[in-house]
Amino acid sequence: MIEAPGVAVHYAKGTAKWARLALELLPEANSNALHTLGMTTNRKVTIHLYATTQGFGEATNYTPPDTLGVARPRTNEIIIDCSLAKLSGNNSFNLTLKHEMIHIAFGRLNARTGHSVPLWFNEGVACWAMGRLRMGDPKLLVRAANTDTLIPLEHLAAAFPQTGIARELAYQQGESAVTFLLEAYGADSIRRIVARMDQGLNFDEALDELTGGTDFQSRWKQYVRHKYPFLAMIWNFFSLFTGLALFVIFAYAIYRVRRRRIRKRWKEEEQEETGFYY
Repeated sequence: MIEAPGVAVHYAKGTAKWARLALELLPEANSNALHTLGMTTNRKVTIHLYATTQGFGEATNYTPPDTLGVARPRTNEIIIDCSLAKLSGNNSFNLTLKHEMIHIAFGRLNARTGHSVPLWFNEGVACWAMGRLRMGDPKLLVRAANTDTLIPLEHLAAAFPQTGIARELAYQQGESAVTFLLEAYGADSIRRIVARMDQGLNFDEALDELTGGTDFQSRWKQYVRHKYPFLAMIWNFFSLFTGLALFVIFAYAIYRVRRRRIRKRWKEEEQEETGFYY
């Protein structure tokens, strides 16, 4: 274990470099949470670093595949799988700490006020605050918005899908909804919601007050449909083009099979007439 003011790092063999990096980067992650939410945790943070995915999985009981970090706000703990960590990119150690510190801070808000934020907002803010590039299929959100298959936000309030495309879509929806909130209602929107919750409102009340009682979800869906019209058009075009191409290929394959059968029959008939065999 190594520690510094406000943080203790417990690390497995082979993760010493990540432990030193954690001490170096946690103040920035803490400042990022303060800037994003207008608050952070005022308690000591304990970080647990594991060298293998197996060790990480045993420590967290269960995590979906490719999960890099887990936050436990009640105990101010962050658990990280260092076997997946990188120094840069979407899986960077720095971005992971920023992401998990947002969860820790939201946990303190819950403990302080008795009101929690829905998971789509919690994860959406954490992803937005990382400043990362969108992961997964960049057209996934656009396709869902333009085919009316977005997951209702109320279905993402308590839990996310555990695997597959639905899980990635849930994260993209959360980040997109938070981005829309900031663009439509001001750069301080997240901090205003947190401040009003600190004053006694629950999340829905704080959101309604911020948005003037408008249907936030409907406005966000409209925003997604119109934010990427070119990508939506490309997707629709290539979906049609792909369908037509597959039809042509299938039809041509049937044509070739039939032609081969006809030529084989002609050949057999010719052989019967001449008595010669090839």
